[in-house]
Amino acid sequence: MTPYRKTLLEARKTYSNCAKKIEQVISEAELNETLSEQIVGIGAAIEWIRRSAEMDDIHYIGKNFNKSARKQSFLELLRFNFSWFGLNAIFTRPCLLSLVGTPPFNGEYGHFRVLYDSAMPVSSPIRLVQLHDLLNSPTSPRLATMPSGSSVSTLSAIRMKYLPKNVHGRTAEAIEAAVKAGNANSLDMPTLLYSFRNWSVHGNALDGCFGSRPRFVNYVCLLEETLAEVHLHTAQKLYELL
Repeated sequence: MTPYRKTLLEARKTYSNCAKKIEQVISEAELNETLSEQIVGIGAAIEWIRRSAEMDDIHYIGKNFNKSARKQSFLELLRFNFSWFGLNAIFTRPCLLSLVGTPPFNGEYGHFRVLYDSAMPVSSPIRLVQLHDLLNSPTSPRLATMPSGSSVSTLSAIRMKYLPKNVHGRTAEAIEAAVKAGNANSLDMPTLLYSFRNWSVHGNALDGCFGSRPRFVNYVCLLEETLAEVHLHTAQKLYELL
């Protein structure tokens, strides 16, 4: 089991301790809307991150899927999304988010930033350099707008394939600006985490943009390591404050 999966399991245990604290309050007082929302949100986080951490494989009915070289790409894509669902269960509930901080701006991304900025994962700068290198690496996607055999950056390939032409929102605009600048170095870690959440919805498995499947899996795992640390810090913070 990879270290970040163990981190998720540690976060799950801490979230469970948070739930016990809330249940103790409920047992001593009448259940109210705030306590109900808190126990639901933390319970959802526990369920999703446990599934993210404990998932070893995906099994399909079709033999072709089970033997596919893309299987690992889909597995890590699911793992990231399961972990994201767990964090989403926390930052979409004001009764939990407000314990950690106040959003710097409106919208889902602003709510996510509360948890990320509180955690400030110490290894993020090192991982960010690696992520930038992967996004800046040249790739040759098959696109009608490009001559056959020509190359663009991986970030540009993702932009052309999976982002709508009329971009809206802070992260989409940041991606657009980075593409126009010719490199991904202006993109910070929370932007890349939130962007990947959108890419995984619109792009499904994005390994074709990365030039090789191992590079794609490496990219996802770097994000997963960071997300796991955000989970652990968030769980510890909530345990202190509940």
